[in-house]
Amino acid sequence: MAFLNLYRSSQKLANQIGVQAILPDQIQADEKLPVIWLFHGLGDNGTTWQRKTNIEQLVGQQRLAVIMPDMARSFYTNMAYGGAYWDYLTEELMPQMRHYLPLSAAPQDNYLVGNSMGGYGALKLAFTYPEKFRAVAAISPVVDLSVVPSIMPDYQAVFDAEGITAPANQLWVLAQQADLGKLQQLQWYHAIGDDDFMKQPNDQFNQFLTSDLGLHVTYHTGAGNHDWTYWNQQIEQVLRWLPLEQQKGHNK
Repeated sequence: MAFLNLYRSSQKLANQIGVQAILPDQIQADEKLPVIWLFHGLGDNGTTWQRKTNIEQLVGQQRLAVIMPDMARSFYTNMAYGGAYWDYLTEELMPQMRHYLPLSAAPQDNYLVGNSMGGYGALKLAFTYPEKFRAVAAISPVVDLSVVPSIMPDYQAVFDAEGITAPANQLWVLAQQADLGKLQQLQWYHAIGDDDFMKQPNDQFNQFLTSDLGLHVTYHTGAGNHDWTYWNQQIEQVLRWLPLEQQKGHNK
């Protein structure tokens, strides 16, 4: 696999920002690769998955790309006092990565994966644009923003004083506003460790997804905390779960 460390100027952020990419060593001229959009959590950056897990080895035999953007402390949101990270992700980064690199834009070839804050981002993107993806995997996601002030002293830079409770930022609301038929076409994976401080809200959120929305969710619980020991284990589980069928050549 080839590992790329890209830096580019972002108009949305008015700044230079990096993005990490893993690609096969050899790519055919007409090939369009399936893509895992892999999102990091609070306090980390776009290099984290490559530094703290064996993601390169795990995807080494797969013909796919892994794109790991740097989303800072944004909660995958247009910050109240900071960068327009949601616009950067959806309007700039994703389409431009498909321009620079041989990435498939077909929904069946695009997968969302994230941990903690990145799990929130993956779910938010899936609820907002379910027609653009095939599967989403949220590992230890922040599903209840009421916990954010206790873990993020600068949370008002993102949410201001009222954004924590604003409906536009609530995953529950975004899910209810989405096209249910499109949500049901997605494949869902949700994992939380038994010792995670967010275990109860995740249990409740999974109940909402399955009972209220009727989604078929693979919900994985068991030994684990809110840390990289658990996330390193889970990324292996997720990669086994993802419906990666690119070897069949349907994406050329």
